[in-house]
Amino acid sequence: MQSITSGQPVSSPIEIQGTASLKNGQILFGKVNKVFPNQTAEVQIGHQKMIAALDIPLRAGERYWFQIQPPNEGKVVLKVLDSPNLNCSSLDGTAAQLIAHLGITPEPGAAKLAEYLLKNRLPITKETFQSALQWLKTADDAEVGLPLIKTMFIQQLPFVKDVFDALFSQAKGEPFHKLLSGLKQQLQDGGVETRTAVKLMEVLDSLHVAKQSQLQQFGLQKLVTIWLDSDSTPEMKSGAFSLLKKTGFVPKGITESVFLEKLIDGAEARSGIPKNSAIEKLHQGLHLLSEAKSGAIGKIDEIEININRILTGLGHKGAKRPTDIQSIQKKNSAEKLSPLAFHLLESAFTEATAGKKALGGNVEVNDLLGYLNMDREQVVESKGNSAKLLFQSLKQLSEAQYVRNNERLVLAQVFEAEFQTIDFTNGPSVAHQLKEWTKILGLQLEHALVNLTGDEMEFSKDLDTLKPLLLKLLNEQTPAAIKEIAEEILNRITAQQILAQENGPIQNLLLTLPINLGSTQTDLTLQWSGRKTKDGKIDPDYCRILFYLELERLKEIIIDLQVQNRIIKVTVINGHGAVLEETANQYLELLRENLEKMDYRLSGVSFVNTGSGKERGHGLKSVPFSESGSYSGVDIRI
Repeated sequence: MQSITSGQPVSSPIEIQGTASLKNGQILFGKVNKVFPNQTAEVQIGHQKMIAALDIPLRAGERYWFQIQPPNEGKVVLKVLDSPNLNCSSLDGTAAQLIAHLGITPEPGAAKLAEYLLKNRLPITKETFQSALQWLKTADDAEVGLPLIKTMFIQQLPFVKDVFDALFSQAKGEPFHKLLSGLKQQLQDGGVETRTAVKLMEVLDSLHVAKQSQLQQFGLQKLVTIWLDSDSTPEMKSGAFSLLKKTGFVPKGITESVFLEKLIDGAEARSGIPKNSAIEKLHQGLHLLSEAKSGAIGKIDEIEININRILTGLGHKGAKRPTDIQSIQKKNSAEKLSPLAFHLLESAFTEATAGKKALGGNVEVNDLLGYLNMDREQVVESKGNSAKLLFQSLKQLSEAQYVRNNERLVLAQVFEAEFQTIDFTNGPSVAHQLKEWTKILGLQLEHALVNLTGDEMEFSKDLDTLKPLLLKLLNEQTPAAIKEIAEEILNRITAQQILAQENGPIQNLLLTLPINLGSTQTDLTLQWSGRKTKDGKIDPDYCRILFYLELERLKEIIIDLQVQNRIIKVTVINGHGAVLEETANQYLELLRENLEKMDYRLSGVSFVNTGSGKERGHGLKSVPFSESGSYSGVDIRI
């Protein structure tokens, strides 16, 4: 082995691809471009050229293996490595030479990694090669992992397994909302009731995770609540009762008054009522109405007074059976008793929900449902039917003739409460919600740990966000299945933090959030790259924003927005580009006018169709940022 000395000073190391610096021990494949007098030559490594002093004669146009050596008198030293007797005319041969230089046992995985590193002109050491090879072996998809090795080199990320795992989790593209929903389901099914688990459930609820699953479980409760809610209009009440019949919870063909009458008649047959509960008060009141209907109690106003005493927890006074039972029965008809029965139901549900209209899994409400319909199998079936009815009706709301107007109002209210988490037509509202979501995910945890004192941390809400709670969960005695999905989510959050970085005057941001659009739950991925002004503030004149969504009918869609000197260009990429363009044309002028009000000018909106057939099957794949990490923009791989 011989060495040559580069004229490149150590204080300004040779740059490969603009960001990766040459370091001691790295092995590179370079070419001698020109040979000059005085034993000097122009050596090219990757895209970089340098003048090197030659200790041995080298031939112009030939390629050699060089290894970075410790500096000598302020200059980088390149050692020329002896090349094995291998055919170097192909990439395969060069990769084999590299593996031999590194002393790595030849195998298909090592050959593939060597070829990739050489093809992308990435600096190599034995240590980084061995680490990368091991990570790729444990990963379930080497094709996904190889570009991540390049990203770690180019963006100069710590070359450690934790970083690779985080990037790999992000690159695999498993929907974030499904991971979160899966964790919530695992926590529910596993019966984990630690403080950490309870807090995690609250955080997941605040992110509006698993709304469809929640509606499957609580949709029937919501219909019953709207029917019994004192704030509901008569039209809403009738619509909710009509939907309850369609679910099978209330027998078909029955009127509300007949249902209430049957409820009164069946009061005496019910037993096993829990003490000191809303159900007990309901049962006592219905039993009182049953007695009144049979003639045991006289006047309606007396019955009403006794019912109010029951609802306030005072019980009710006994009453003597009147002499003329027949005349009393005539007065206490079902028509007069039904409103009192409904009042009992309203009060019972108000107490059971404790003012929480969402009924987020209230056990007492489930017990009330069981009281109204004692057929347990029918209640379970009705829950499934209610969710099915709600989703089918939403998808066909405009054309569904079988849905009455009053039923539509009920469906609209349910979905507005369940799925509308943000007003996408209101810019300030969207901006505020995005900031809140970043806090909930725990993306600011490290900032809080650095800037808050011990006493402040004790009461800081930053420790009750998703990331720190996941870290705590992984350190507790938790089932393996829960830990596995928790670790996957943690990696996804960490990847967002890794890829959101500053690069000189350029600031990058990656944010993936679960959102609900109608009955569909999906992810919103936002990638932003922009420069800073001299005083460190974001420059509103120059940036690039990429939105990535998967919609229910349009499927995968990318919106690429570029701002140059306050001139905005928008590109929409989707498999239905022509249809979108035709639909969007009517709104372009409005978009242009509103942008001008904010001192921006729209240069144009273009629509690009993705490939069809086999290409479309691969879907759209967004790459977080350009591989150079510079302001050259966001790369999109289709």
